[in-house]
Amino acid sequence: MHLRSEEIKKYRKAGMIARKALERAREVCDEGVPYLKVAREAERTIYEHEARPAFPMNISVNSIGAHYTPIEDDKNEFKKGDLVKLDIGCHVDGYIADNALSVEIGTSRHTSLIKAAEEALGVAVKSIRPGIRTRDIGKNIRNVINSRGFTPISNLTGHELKRNVLHAGTSIPNIPKGWTKIKKGMVLAIEPFATDGHGKVKNGDAGDIYKLEDERNIDGEDLSFYDWIEDNFGKLPFAARWCKEYDGDHHKLLKRLKRMGVVMNYPVLVEKKNGLISQSEHTVIVTSKGCKVITKS
Repeated sequence: MHLRSEEIKKYRKAGMIARKALERAREVCDEGVPYLKVAREAERTIYEHEARPAFPMNISVNSIGAHYTPIEDDKNEFKKGDLVKLDIGCHVDGYIADNALSVEIGTSRHTSLIKAAEEALGVAVKSIRPGIRTRDIGKNIRNVINSRGFTPISNLTGHELKRNVLHAGTSIPNIPKGWTKIKKGMVLAIEPFATDGHGKVKNGDAGDIYKLEDERNIDGEDLSFYDWIEDNFGKLPFAARWCKEYDGDHHKLLKRLKRMGVVMNYPVLVEKKNGLISQSEHTVIVTSKGCKVITKS
């Protein structure tokens, strides 16, 4: 597996912009601030730097682990004591970088849980090199989180990235799992999740994140809307609020395409026992001797 120099440049540019967007989100995130404002600020930062979001910003509060993004008229605001996961990615010409961090609103009760994910990420990144198996990366993550007195989320994973594909092939577990060997040239999003709960997430309500599936037997306005989504977002995840520019009733059309099975809708993922969750994430490019983090500030 080999990345050309121009591909590496695009990945690095995407990593720099993804980090800027994440830091902007952290700056805005505060008590009384609407979730929607944070998402808009982060996504605006991506566009201002001539990149595009790779998925809608995930703003996962307390026991939510992933797949919550604000709706168009979202009324949620951050409250004192909230444990917030901010997860955002972008792409440059399809080359994706993905990163995340956890913040606590107005208190410092969850510092140890936040540090558990951060330290696990640091150890995992240092362990990545060609030939290491995914189970060994997961073992390192689990051991750090356990040593802090918490539990890794076993059914959330990091993932391989490829051009225009957010979840491509190889998964990077948070527990010892899988025999896949890491290879030079792989691009990986490493994202430990730690919890004081059960250690698994379950499906909650349907969220506002969607993704195109393969086109099947649709025509008329349905096909026009499908084509508009593909032209604007490709097969990457998108939010309903991003479809406001479409000249038609995008809410009605999304529901119909979902019923037809040509659009999938991501459920919000919630900790099984309502435990709090922390998350930390970087994107790395695997080199001959280790890996290079492209989402550092």
